[in-house]
Amino acid sequence: MKKTFIPGFILCFIGTFSMSSIAQEYKNFDLSKYYTPDIVRNQLDLSGSSAGAFNSSLDYSKDNNINGNLNAAFSNYKSTRKLIRTIDATISLSGAISNSNELTTRANRQDGGFNNIAGIGTSYQLFNPTNKFLSFGGNINYGYGSGFSNQVDSLKKTDANTNNRLSAGLNAYIGVGIGRIENVTDAQQAVYLIEAFTKNNVLGRDLSTNEIFSLSQEISRVKNKRFLDARLHLMDEVSHVDSFFVANNLIKKSDANYFTTLYDIWMYGDKFERKAGQSIELRFAPSARIDNYYNKSTYEISNNTDSEIKNNFLNTVYNLSLIYNYEKPFNQKWQHSVNASLVGTVLNNDLTREYLLPINPDSKSASINEYAQANASYKLGFYPNTRTNLFAQISQSVGYNFYASSTSNGNTQVNVTKSLSGGTHLDLGTYYYFSPQLRLSAEAHVSNYHQINDITGSSQIHNTFNSNFSVGVNYSFF
Repeated sequence: MKKTFIPGFILCFIGTFSMSSIAQEYKNFDLSKYYTPDIVRNQLDLSGSSAGAFNSSLDYSKDNNINGNLNAAFSNYKSTRKLIRTIDATISLSGAISNSNELTTRANRQDGGFNNIAGIGTSYQLFNPTNKFLSFGGNINYGYGSGFSNQVDSLKKTDANTNNRLSAGLNAYIGVGIGRIENVTDAQQAVYLIEAFTKNNVLGRDLSTNEIFSLSQEISRVKNKRFLDARLHLMDEVSHVDSFFVANNLIKKSDANYFTTLYDIWMYGDKFERKAGQSIELRFAPSARIDNYYNKSTYEISNNTDSEIKNNFLNTVYNLSLIYNYEKPFNQKWQHSVNASLVGTVLNNDLTREYLLPINPDSKSASINEYAQANASYKLGFYPNTRTNLFAQISQSVGYNFYASSTSNGNTQVNVTKSLSGGTHLDLGTYYYFSPQLRLSAEAHVSNYHQINDITGSSQIHNTFNSNFSVGVNYSFF
């Protein structure tokens, strides 16, 4: 009896130690070593809607209106070890018209409008084997809108207004840098899944580090499939993950315990984004925008002066920035995030206003805004389980601003302002389950902003302190 007891005790101890080592191995799986597989995803969304109303009062008024819109959006995403590319295109059409008749005064009012917005943009990041990269991209956007409003009284006199708006913008950037930030949320979800299976005694054998990595990549692949029906997408995702465990002989048996665990982790194991890596980039980004606006108003009913005005607005921006990002998952439960940037910007605005009716001298105004800013932030995230996270973040910014404006309308006026500013922000938040029945959600934000205006003349000092918070507690009695 004694001889049987000693070997049995030793085997039990070895088994317990092995399970502890396995669990420890999963917990120590290095998320920062994960990278997503090659992914290509296309998405095209079309939508449209229309609504209208008709209201009638036999002794007062009749009103009706109708509106509608059409929208189309296309996106292409590609991620490989050598390239990250996005292409986006959108177009939107919308219109509305309304009519109102007052039966007592026989007055009629009509309003209508049309809007068209379209844009296309792309971004590229080209990597070499040492993760040095070249980034470039930009977008072009266009917008047109028109509107009218007519009011006619019983004598057929009219107040009328028409307006047209046309805008176009061009944004571009080019940068060089080194490093890469990876999204490792899928690897974290894989570890959550394995730990849950281990806890519920579902696994038939241990997973190696390579198998955990392969499972994580399979999760990334199935998530990037395109499905219109979310239910079919969920079924496809769960089926692929189930096939991975079955094909590799990892499951003791596919019972209710197995599938409920799988569904639970799949639904909640990726709610909090995790990232890993670091990058630094020097980027130059110029942009230009043109806005033209025309408005004409004529009055026969109201005691107002007819007017006709054209506004031409030109905005150009030149931005040079040095950007550093650092993301480090410190084991499965902690996340360090550091962001820092140095930004220099030159912004020019030119506005010309033409008075066609009544005839007045054109008004011109121009401004230049030059500023430099340094920003830094640190965030600590804590993720004790799939449904809980806590975070604390502190950020600091310091800036110098030079602003000069000029206006000419018969007389020329020039204003120059220089200022220094600084801001400190502290953010705290949690979504915490004390128990399956008790949940706490809370956020708190504290900020202090300090600014010194006109530092070369009569200085004006402004200091603003802001704070706010929100707290919610939920308890399920039964």
